[in-house]
Amino acid sequence: MEDVTFLIPAYNEEKSIGTLLNNIKILYPNSKILVVDNNSEDKTPEIAKKAGVTVINEKKQGKGNAIRKGFEKVNSDYVVMMDADNTYDPKDASNLIKRLVEDKADLVLGSRLNGERKDGSISKLNLVGNHILSFVASLFYINISDVCTGYWAFKRKVIEYLLQTGIDSNGFELEAEMLAKVSKVNFRVFEVPINYNCRIDEPKLNSVKDGWRIFRTLLFYRS
Repeated sequence: MEDVTFLIPAYNEEKSIGTLLNNIKILYPNSKILVVDNNSEDKTPEIAKKAGVTVINEKKQGKGNAIRKGFEKVNSDYVVMMDADNTYDPKDASNLIKRLVEDKADLVLGSRLNGERKDGSISKLNLVGNHILSFVASLFYINISDVCTGYWAFKRKVIEYLLQTGIDSNGFELEAEMLAKVSKVNFRVFEVPINYNCRIDEPKLNSVKDGWRIFRTLLFYRS
């Protein structure tokens, strides 16, 4: 894990980001950590800086904007993208990276729906919606169980391709756009089961509004 960067977009996650960063540092002491603060109004950036990781700011609001900014800054051979809310277990990152290092994949996604989920970690509405969106993604692009997962591991060449083609999404439809684009150029995409925990505060995703945006994104990039 020496040439790995953990890329973490963050917006108002002061309750969780400190624990997440400390766990990553303990598990992967030789890895880099880059937090992209997306105009947090709480102590998120201060906590991240105190943890001794690199923190940059993206003023354009939205996860897509934060990840685009992060992609432009990372230079490691491998990059792990995960949310700052501590719902994803850093221990699972080794399983994602393993497939890349062994050259069995170019992009690895952590599947919450094939893994172990804590009770209440995904609402019934979101679970049904994710199944529907993943079915649409599988129908149009490649077979996938969890198109909405925020736990991804990339080879450098995949990130370079996404930056070259451009990332258009600003919000939570980001993952749908990236999946659609990489599936068209024969990148090898692999899924591994992951653990998923409950948020300790209210979710930022709007089930109906963001679900529609994700569906619309899958349709848009089909052509």
